[in-house]
Amino acid sequence: MSDIDARIAEEEQRRKRLEGRISDYRTRIRELTTKVDTLLGQIDRLQQNEAVAGQELSLLELQRRKVQEDIAFLNAEMARERIKLNELVDRLQNRVVDMYKYGETEELNLLFGSASTFEALESLHLLRMLSRHDELLLMQLQDRMREMELSRRTMDDHRARLVKQGEALKAQRIRYRGSIQQTNNFIGNIRKQKALAEKAAREMEAAQKAVGHTILTLMRRKKEREAQAPQVKGRRGGGDYLAGRGRGSMFDWPVRGPITSAFGRRVHPIFKTKSFHSGIDISAPPGTAVAAAASGEVLFDGWLRGYGQVVILDHGRNYSTVYAHLSSTAVREGQVVQAGRTIGRVGKTGTTTGYHLHFEVRVGSEVKNPLDYLKR
Repeated sequence: MSDIDARIAEEEQRRKRLEGRISDYRTRIRELTTKVDTLLGQIDRLQQNEAVAGQELSLLELQRRKVQEDIAFLNAEMARERIKLNELVDRLQNRVVDMYKYGETEELNLLFGSASTFEALESLHLLRMLSRHDELLLMQLQDRMREMELSRRTMDDHRARLVKQGEALKAQRIRYRGSIQQTNNFIGNIRKQKALAEKAAREMEAAQKAVGHTILTLMRRKKEREAQAPQVKGRRGGGDYLAGRGRGSMFDWPVRGPITSAFGRRVHPIFKTKSFHSGIDISAPPGTAVAAAASGEVLFDGWLRGYGQVVILDHGRNYSTVYAHLSSTAVREGQVVQAGRTIGRVGKTGTTTGYHLHFEVRVGSEVKNPLDYLKR
């Protein structure tokens, strides 16, 4: 499998995972509440549509590159076949010229001019071989012509696919830009109305508290599973992944970059109202690898209201870390990961103004200032 084939397969898997997470998230929301008019809920839906459109755009662009590579390969292959075909045509033309010059009398002269019966038989054998060579030459020429025709048809099909993909790519870019504009228009409308901005800020604080509740629920379920099946081979649940790490150096930095929003009370960058910020925002370019701040078990991998795509790691001792606004994740719930392992990529899903990682440290459901736990 070529590199671009592998990337297409990877992007397709990523698209399926994203759609699965969004579907799970929407199912949970329907189960938890009948309210569908929350501002964060509408922002989430718009952001999810944007994320899916962006993922499909990436897939279409890769597929278009694949077809372009196939066309380039076919062009090179047809050029090689054309050279071989020309060589065969030249050989056949030379043979036809010889036959025209000497005609069939050449064969009779060769036979009657033989000094002995043995020499005549040998001459006949050579003539037969020459005839078979002529037949083989014609067959090779026909095979090359068939291969060239097949390559030409394949090339025509690829070019037609390229035109269709170009049209699909253009339409998808329009949809992607439209989904971004919808999100921006909606958030812009919230900013203009003080009452809506305050409501959205309250919803965001409620979403931060809901994460704590989610963590407690997941930890409780995890302990229940471990109690029911303690003999499962390879299970490492309940372990202390922070052994040898003190509070001031408990966690490594998940990404390197400037802190654009600190822990605690702040003016919300989107809603422009005062609210509590449950973590720190670390600015980084889109797609930057996000590393596990310490070894641990993946407690959650999915979508959370206001947080976008999220990974939550359980490190033991009741400590957990939250990584939010990811463009994609690279782990599964229940998976044990080592410190420094890539668990996702920097994005801007959820309620955010731009590309950064929202990073939280929690003890139980209680948020802590990450700077007190990150290595200096």
